[in-house]
Amino acid sequence: MTVQKHDSWSIIDSTKLNNFLECPRSYFYEYILGWRSESPNLHLEFGKAWHLAMEHLINNGYEDKSVGEAYTLFYNHYRQFFPDIMDEVNAPKNPANALRALVQYCREYYDDKFTPIYTEIAGTVPIDEGKALHFRMDSILQMPDGMMFSREHKTGSQLSRQWTDQWSLAIQTGTYNHVLYCLFPAEQVWGVEINGVFFQKKENKFMRVPARRNLSMMNVWQWNVCHTMNMIDFETNRMYDVKESDEVMEAFPMNPT
Repeated sequence: MTVQKHDSWSIIDSTKLNNFLECPRSYFYEYILGWRSESPNLHLEFGKAWHLAMEHLINNGYEDKSVGEAYTLFYNHYRQFFPDIMDEVNAPKNPANALRALVQYCREYYDDKFTPIYTEIAGTVPIDEGKALHFRMDSILQMPDGMMFSREHKTGSQLSRQWTDQWSLAIQTGTYNHVLYCLFPAEQVWGVEINGVFFQKKENKFMRVPARRNLSMMNVWQWNVCHTMNMIDFETNRMYDVKESDEVMEAFPMNPT
Protein backbone atom coordinates (compact mmCIF):
# COMPACT_ATOMS: atom_id res chain seq x y z
CA MET A 1 0.00 0.00 0.00
CA THR A 2 1.50 3.35 -1.06
CA VAL A 3 0.92 5.43 2.06
CA GLN A 4 3.80 7.71 3.01
CA LYS A 5 4.81 7.56 6.65
CA HIS A 6 4.02 10.71 8.60
CA ASP A 7 5.77 11.99 11.73
CA SER A 8 2.41 12.17 13.54
CA TRP A 9 2.18 8.35 13.49
CA SER A 10 4.75 8.17 16.28
CA ILE A 11 2.77 10.53 18.53
CA ILE A 12 0.59 8.29 20.68
CA ASP A 13 -1.81 9.59 23.31
CA SER A 14 -4.85 8.32 25.20
CA THR A 15 -7.28 9.45 22.51
CA LYS A 16 -5.45 7.49 19.81
CA LEU A 17 -5.23 4.38 22.00
CA ASN A 18 -8.96 4.53 22.72
CA ASN A 19 -9.78 5.03 19.06
CA PHE A 20 -7.71 1.98 18.10
CA LEU A 21 -9.36 -0.17 20.77
CA GLU A 22 -12.84 0.89 19.65
CA CYS A 23 -12.12 0.22 15.96
CA PRO A 24 -8.68 -0.24 14.32
CA ARG A 25 -10.13 0.69 10.91
CA SER A 26 -11.43 3.98 12.33
CA TYR A 27 -7.91 4.60 13.66
CA PHE A 28 -6.53 3.94 10.18
CA TYR A 29 -8.92 6.41 8.56
CA GLU A 30 -8.34 9.21 11.06
CA TYR A 31 -4.71 8.89 12.13
CA ILE A 32 -3.00 7.13 9.21
CA LEU A 33 -4.90 8.68 6.29
CA GLY A 34 -5.79 11.86 8.20
CA TRP A 35 -9.48 11.88 7.26
CA ARG A 36 -11.43 14.37 9.38
CA SER A 37 -14.55 16.41 8.94
CA GLU A 38 -13.85 20.02 7.95
CA SER A 39 -17.02 21.41 9.51
CA PRO A 40 -16.83 22.54 13.18
CA ASN A 41 -18.06 20.05 15.76
CA LEU A 42 -20.43 21.60 18.32
CA HIS A 43 -19.51 19.25 21.16
CA LEU A 44 -15.77 19.61 20.55
CA GLU A 45 -15.69 23.40 20.28
CA PHE A 46 -18.15 23.88 23.14
CA GLY A 47 -15.90 21.65 25.25
CA LYS A 48 -12.80 23.68 24.33
CA ALA A 49 -14.59 26.90 25.21
CA TRP A 50 -15.71 25.43 28.55
CA HIS A 51 -12.13 24.37 29.31
CA LEU A 52 -10.98 27.98 28.87
CA ALA A 53 -13.62 29.11 31.36
CA MET A 54 -12.73 26.39 33.87
CA GLU A 55 -9.02 27.21 33.67
CA HIS A 56 -9.80 30.83 34.50
CA LEU A 57 -11.94 29.86 37.50
CA ILE A 58 -9.22 27.55 38.83
CA ASN A 59 -6.64 30.33 38.68
CA ASN A 60 -8.85 33.23 39.76
CA GLY A 61 -11.53 31.85 42.07
CA TYR A 62 -15.32 31.66 41.90
CA GLU A 63 -16.31 35.27 42.60
CA ASP A 64 -18.65 37.20 40.29
CA LYS A 65 -15.83 39.10 38.57
CA SER A 66 -14.03 35.86 37.75
CA VAL A 67 -17.26 34.31 36.42
CA GLY A 68 -17.73 37.24 34.05
CA GLU A 69 -14.16 36.97 32.79
CA ALA A 70 -14.49 33.19 32.37
CA TYR A 71 -17.67 33.68 30.34
CA THR A 72 -15.88 36.16 28.06
CA LEU A 73 -13.19 33.57 27.33
CA PHE A 74 -15.89 31.00 26.61
CA TYR A 75 -17.87 33.36 24.40
CA ASN A 76 -14.91 34.52 22.30
CA HIS A 77 -13.91 30.95 21.45
CA TYR A 78 -17.46 29.76 20.79
CA ARG A 79 -18.26 32.65 18.46
CA GLN A 80 -15.31 31.78 16.21
CA PHE A 81 -17.31 28.75 15.07
CA PHE A 82 -20.99 29.43 15.72
CA PRO A 83 -22.82 32.75 15.06
CA ASP A 84 -25.66 33.83 17.33
CA ILE A 85 -28.20 32.81 14.69
CA MET A 86 -27.34 29.18 15.56
CA ASP A 87 -27.83 29.52 19.31
CA GLU A 88 -31.36 28.16 19.35
CA VAL A 89 -30.40 25.18 17.19
CA ASN A 90 -27.33 24.48 19.33
CA ALA A 91 -29.22 24.66 22.65
CA PRO A 92 -28.49 23.68 25.34
CA LYS A 93 -24.83 24.01 24.28
CA ASN A 94 -24.93 27.72 23.61
CA PRO A 95 -23.53 30.83 25.36
CA ALA A 96 -26.70 31.63 27.34
CA ASN A 97 -26.76 28.23 28.99
CA ALA A 98 -22.98 28.26 29.45
CA LEU A 99 -23.28 31.48 31.48
CA ARG A 100 -26.08 29.92 33.52
CA ALA A 101 -23.94 26.82 34.11
CA LEU A 102 -20.91 28.89 35.17
CA VAL A 103 -22.97 30.67 37.83
CA GLN A 104 -24.46 27.35 38.99
CA TYR A 105 -21.03 25.68 39.03
CA CYS A 106 -19.55 28.36 41.27
CA ARG A 107 -22.48 28.05 43.68
CA GLU A 108 -22.23 24.25 43.68
CA TYR A 109 -18.49 24.22 44.43
CA TYR A 110 -18.07 27.51 46.28
CA ASP A 111 -16.31 25.72 49.18
CA ASP A 112 -13.59 24.21 46.95
CA LYS A 113 -10.19 24.44 48.64
CA PHE A 114 -7.09 23.86 46.55
CA THR A 115 -3.94 25.56 45.30
CA PRO A 116 -3.41 25.54 41.52
CA ILE A 117 0.01 24.18 40.55
CA TYR A 118 -0.41 23.81 36.77
CA THR A 119 -3.25 24.32 34.30
CA GLU A 120 -3.50 23.16 30.67
CA ILE A 121 -0.17 21.37 30.57
CA ALA A 122 1.12 18.99 27.90
CA GLY A 123 4.14 16.76 27.49
CA THR A 124 5.36 13.18 27.27
CA VAL A 125 5.96 10.53 29.92
CA PRO A 126 7.94 7.28 29.60
CA ILE A 127 5.91 4.08 29.49
CA ASP A 128 8.53 1.44 28.76
CA GLU A 129 11.94 1.21 27.14
CA GLY A 130 11.66 3.05 23.83
CA LYS A 131 8.01 3.99 24.45
CA ALA A 132 6.56 7.35 25.47
CA LEU A 133 3.00 8.54 25.85
CA HIS A 134 1.89 12.08 25.00
CA PHE A 135 -0.59 13.79 27.29
CA ARG A 136 -2.52 16.99 27.88
CA MET A 137 -3.95 17.64 31.33
CA ASP A 138 -6.45 20.24 32.46
CA SER A 139 -4.90 20.85 35.86
CA ILE A 140 -2.67 19.69 38.68
CA LEU A 141 -3.88 20.97 42.05
CA GLN A 142 -2.75 20.67 45.65
CA MET A 143 -5.14 19.91 48.48
CA PRO A 144 -4.82 21.72 51.84
CA ASP A 145 -3.15 18.57 53.28
CA GLY A 146 -0.48 18.63 50.57
CA MET A 147 -1.86 15.81 48.42
CA MET A 148 -1.64 16.30 44.66
CA PHE A 149 -4.52 15.63 42.27
CA SER A 150 -5.67 16.33 38.74
CA ARG A 151 -9.13 17.78 38.06
CA GLU A 152 -10.18 16.98 34.49
CA HIS A 153 -13.14 18.81 32.97
CA LYS A 154 -15.71 16.89 30.92
CA THR A 155 -18.85 18.19 29.26
CA GLY A 156 -21.81 16.04 28.35
CA SER A 157 -25.53 15.99 27.67
CA GLN A 158 -26.76 13.15 29.87
CA LEU A 159 -25.61 11.96 33.28
CA SER A 160 -25.79 8.17 33.50
CA ARG A 161 -24.30 5.22 35.34
CA GLN A 162 -22.38 4.35 32.17
CA TRP A 163 -20.74 7.79 32.22
CA THR A 164 -19.64 7.56 35.85
CA ASP A 165 -18.41 3.95 35.59
CA GLN A 166 -16.20 4.45 32.53
CA TRP A 167 -13.49 6.41 34.33
CA SER A 168 -12.23 3.77 36.77
CA LEU A 169 -10.50 1.77 34.01
CA ALA A 170 -10.13 4.42 31.29
CA ILE A 171 -6.74 4.74 29.63
CA GLN A 172 -7.02 8.52 29.90
CA THR A 173 -7.41 8.63 33.68
CA GLY A 174 -4.59 6.08 33.97
CA THR A 175 -2.40 8.44 31.96
CA TYR A 176 -3.17 11.34 34.26
CA ASN A 177 -2.39 9.22 37.33
CA HIS A 178 0.86 8.10 35.67
CA VAL A 179 1.88 11.73 35.14
CA LEU A 180 1.23 12.48 38.82
CA TYR A 181 3.32 9.48 39.91
CA CYS A 182 6.12 10.66 37.61
CA LEU A 183 6.08 14.16 39.10
CA PHE A 184 5.50 13.52 42.81
CA PRO A 185 6.32 10.91 45.48
CA ALA A 186 3.75 8.08 45.46
CA GLU A 187 2.61 8.90 48.99
CA GLN A 188 1.73 12.44 47.88
CA VAL A 189 -0.43 11.39 44.91
CA TRP A 190 -4.18 11.48 45.58
CA GLY A 191 -5.25 10.70 42.02
CA VAL A 192 -7.62 12.06 39.39
CA GLU A 193 -11.02 13.70 39.69
CA ILE A 194 -13.37 13.89 36.71
CA ASN A 195 -15.24 17.19 36.83
CA GLY A 196 -18.40 16.57 34.79
CA VAL A 197 -20.94 19.19 33.72
CA PHE A 198 -24.06 18.13 31.83
CA PHE A 199 -25.80 20.77 29.76
CA GLN A 200 -29.53 20.22 29.48
CA LYS A 201 -32.47 22.38 28.44
CA LYS A 202 -34.36 21.93 31.71
CA GLU A 203 -31.61 21.64 34.31
CA ASN A 204 -27.81 21.53 34.15
CA LYS A 205 -26.22 18.85 36.32
CA PHE A 206 -22.82 18.44 37.96
CA MET A 207 -20.92 15.32 38.96
CA ARG A 208 -17.38 14.73 40.21
CA VAL A 209 -16.04 11.19 39.95
CA PRO A 210 -12.78 10.03 41.60
CA ALA A 211 -10.52 7.92 39.37
CA ARG A 212 -7.73 6.91 41.73
CA ARG A 213 -5.25 4.06 41.15
CA ASN A 214 -2.63 2.53 43.39
CA LEU A 215 0.72 1.30 42.06
CA SER A 216 -0.54 -2.24 41.53
CA MET A 217 -3.41 -0.94 39.40
CA MET A 218 -0.94 1.23 37.49
CA ASN A 219 1.05 -1.88 36.54
CA VAL A 220 -2.07 -3.28 34.85
CA TRP A 221 -2.62 0.05 33.07
CA GLN A 222 0.99 0.11 31.86
CA TRP A 223 0.77 -3.41 30.42
CA ASN A 224 -2.46 -2.57 28.59
CA VAL A 225 -0.97 0.62 27.13
CA CYS A 226 2.20 -1.14 25.97
CA HIS A 227 0.15 -3.98 24.48
CA THR A 228 -2.06 -1.56 22.55
CA MET A 229 0.98 0.36 21.30
CA ASN A 230 2.49 -2.90 20.07
CA MET A 231 -0.75 -3.76 18.28
CA ILE A 232 -0.74 -0.38 16.52
CA ASP A 233 2.84 -1.02 15.38
CA PHE A 234 1.86 -4.51 14.21
CA GLU A 235 -1.07 -3.27 12.14
CA THR A 236 0.96 -0.38 10.72
CA ASN A 237 3.69 -2.77 9.55
CA ARG A 238 1.09 -5.19 8.18
CA MET A 239 -0.45 -2.35 6.19
CA TYR A 240 2.56 -2.28 3.87
CA ASP A 241 1.82 -5.83 2.75
CA VAL A 242 -1.62 -4.80 1.49
CA LYS A 243 -2.03 -4.48 -2.28
CA GLU A 244 -4.70 -2.55 -4.16
CA SER A 245 -5.69 -5.76 -5.90
CA ASP A 246 -6.57 -7.46 -2.58
CA GLU A 247 -10.27 -8.10 -2.11
CA VAL A 248 -9.95 -7.50 1.63
CA MET A 249 -7.67 -5.11 3.49
CA GLU A 250 -5.96 -7.42 5.97
CA ALA A 251 -4.71 -4.66 8.26
CA PHE A 252 -6.45 -2.44 10.80
CA PRO A 253 -9.52 -4.72 10.97
CA MET A 254 -13.02 -3.31 11.38
CA ASN A 255 -14.98 -3.50 14.59
CA PRO A 256 -18.39 -4.42 13.08
CA THR A 257 -20.31 -2.92 16.01
